[in-house]
Amino acid sequence: MQFTIFASRTPVSANSPLKRPAHESGCNPGSPKLLRAKAFTLIELLVVIAIIAVLAAMLLPVLAKAKQKAATAACLTNVKQLALAWIMYADESSDRMVSLSTYFQNSDGSAQTKGNLKVTPWGAPWRTDIRNGQQTPTPNTANEAGWVAGIQQGYVKPDPGIDGPLYRYAPNPNIMHCPADKHNLSAFTPTTGGPFCYDSYSGSANLNGEGHTSASCLVKRSQVIHPSDRFIWIEASDSRGENVGSWQMTIAGTQANGFLGSNFQDANDGPAAFHVTSAVFNFCDGHAESHKWLNSATINFANAMTGTAAVPAPNSDSQWIAQHYAGSQNP
Repeated sequence: MQFTIFASRTPVSANSPLKRPAHESGCNPGSPKLLRAKAFTLIELLVVIAIIAVLAAMLLPVLAKAKQKAATAACLTNVKQLALAWIMYADESSDRMVSLSTYFQNSDGSAQTKGNLKVTPWGAPWRTDIRNGQQTPTPNTANEAGWVAGIQQGYVKPDPGIDGPLYRYAPNPNIMHCPADKHNLSAFTPTTGGPFCYDSYSGSANLNGEGHTSASCLVKRSQVIHPSDRFIWIEASDSRGENVGSWQMTIAGTQANGFLGSNFQDANDGPAAFHVTSAVFNFCDGHAESHKWLNSATINFANAMTGTAAVPAPNSDSQWIAQHYAGSQNP
């Protein structure tokens, strides 16, 4: 079977669209009409910008909050390591707690002299500060880098013949710095440091701390009757270039009345609020936690970071710390 295909012989008009030149057909890709159809109008562009701005406004607080949580987590890890090192030191030292002072002291509580350091019955300090001039070699205090190196040297090996007592258990000097602590962004003063500060934690004075000669001071770990409720280190707001000595407060009242009236001692032994309105603590049983300050006066005092801020009146925050501040008055 055969099929025959006949081509159409219908003539095409010269005016038919099929025969029009491209520039007359309206389909020229470079036609201004087509370009105008593809471009954004000003209103459309403004709408897109507005949407991006709204999304950014929604996401930035979330990202900031995530960053704060990450800093708190890192800080909790730091103080957890310090607490575990504190426990291991006592376990290997016949129950004696490491000294929570930051300088070698004589039996009368005075500072020893460089080059003649002696480990007394209460042991070497958990870190040796710069302020009391006991480190060998002498740190370079002319710049921030030298100051930070001196803080770390005091934790690792303050003297050629003396090792840092906690370094063998927690061999990372960076755990002394909370990533949320902004003291290290403050102005640095050559030779004295402050208000710049690198280390973020201060040890409780009555846990074999600076108050060795005080009747309130405990020396043995077994003397702490409520270890899960007594803190070891507190985030502190010292502005003397470092957290010097131990952290102390003024105790009033008794356990029976919850130490009502207890208060912060001074601006260099004030609490910190590195985590917006909270501070991190570690405790004698080895756990660590974040505590939120409730009184705005405490938060303002903690955030001053000048060393000269006026101490606020006793409040619920100072009372809470007193209830967790170890000593013979609160073992």
